Amino acid sequence: MKTFRNTVHAVVVASLLAVPALPAWSQEAPAPERKDRSTALAWMLGPDDVLLPITSVEWGAPDRWSFTSRYAHMFDKDRDNKPWLNNFTISLSPGTDGGRFGIGWQGIYSLKKGSDLGIFAEARAVLLRTWGHPLQTGADRTFAGAEIRGALGFVCNLGVGWYRQISSHEGPADSFWGVHIGIGI
Repeated sequence: MKTFRNTVHAVVVASLLAVPALPAWSQEAPAPERKDRSTALAWMLGPDDVLLPITSVEWGAPDRWSFTSRYAHMFDKDRDNKPWLNNFTISLSPGTDGGRFGIGWQGIYSLKKGSDLGIFAEARAVLLRTWGHPLQTGADRTFAGAEIRGALGFVCNLGVGWYRQISSHEGPADSFWGVHIGIGI
């Protein structure tokens, strides 16, 4: 009888000790905090992909006023510890008198560790279409070309491009140098 009483006593004590733990056993473990760094100006599509709805507002030839939207695929995985980062970019720059579609490579050099200040450099192939009253060429023409762009942080950017007409047009094909200056990258 004494062993029965000791067994019951042990079961009761173990049960009383386990009662506070029962709610914890039935709860799911909290999900790890997700580091979603999406903002109004940068939408994270994945750990290496970002969509930037507006990265620059520019004035230039031939499209006059324009803004640039950009998709970037970041090649480097350990981005916090590297001063130089490499990205694949796709850009769309609609303007008041023309628009540009570009595919290229972008390099970012961080000036200071832990800072958003950096130097952006980009080389891209561009398809350009004009409308309205563009500068340096006529309206309703299509061009293929190349651009080289640079920016100091999000403060200012400068782009230079050469474009050659590819759409059918009476007379010789038009080609010209274009320049864009703006705010953003």
